Amino acid sequence: MDIAVAGAGYVGLVTAACLAEKGHKVACVDVDAGKVALLQSGKSPIYEPGLEELLKKNRERLWFTTDNAAAYRRADVIIIAVGTPEESDGSVNLRYVWEAAKQIAETAEKDCVVAVKSTVPVGTGDQVERWINENRENPVHIEVVANPEFLSQGTAVKDTLHASRIVLGVESPRAEKVMKEVYDPFALPYVVTDRKSAEMVKYASNVFLALKISYINEIANLCEMVGANIEDVAKGMGMDPRIGGRFCAPASDMAARVSRKIRKHCVGLRPVAIMN
Repeated sequence: MDIAVAGAGYVGLVTAACLAEKGHKVACVDVDAGKVALLQSGKSPIYEPGLEELLKKNRERLWFTTDNAAAYRRADVIIIAVGTPEESDGSVNLRYVWEAAKQIAETAEKDCVVAVKSTVPVGTGDQVERWINENRENPVHIEVVANPEFLSQGTAVKDTLHASRIVLGVESPRAEKVMKEVYDPFALPYVVTDRKSAEMVKYASNVFLALKISYINEIANLCEMVGANIEDVAKGMGMDPRIGGRFCAPASDMAARVSRKIRKHCVGLRPVAIMN
């Protein structure tokens, strides 16, 4: 299958390398010519265990370019994995998502599926599909699916190749079939739902992890007050399979920052304003 990935950042690069590892032909697009040149030489601009090895191993199936038209023109699937930076008020900036959508609408020459892997507000996939099909240059059928990522720094390659689940937010049997052709080689369990529910899975998961961190931080404060050992308390809690030990250790104010960002992402979609 011919796949294009928009964005050679953390998520896009790991995704492209892992898809190539599973036998797909992958074109990864980025606006940074220096980064593209580095990647073409087989070197990674970021450190992630196992990533550079995959880049070198799959050079015949994986190529990098700044030419979005060449990558998108004949792709069966186009994965949008661009950044969604936070604005000064905490809201999400969808500028790069809409730039990718515009490029796809201008260049796609065959029926394809666009998978939004970037972290976006709930409902973005619906609006991206509507905008692409209203503005496409060629008479092709383009469907958008939500395909959120669940990567952690330091384990991103493992998190992709051995994910706990593949979440697909689709609105047609055809889109589901195409996306399963992408991921069937991974032999991982699927969660197939509608677009908005898939987008919400990402936020609900992040919120739950943030809640665990906030909770254990409060328990740490209580332990300090009563003279208990928080490490032993966390260990004792984490051994309960209903609770689990991951994200059950005191942290900084990360949880509060994540929660604020998530609330902003879920409110106030303004895609048309961003396009203009």
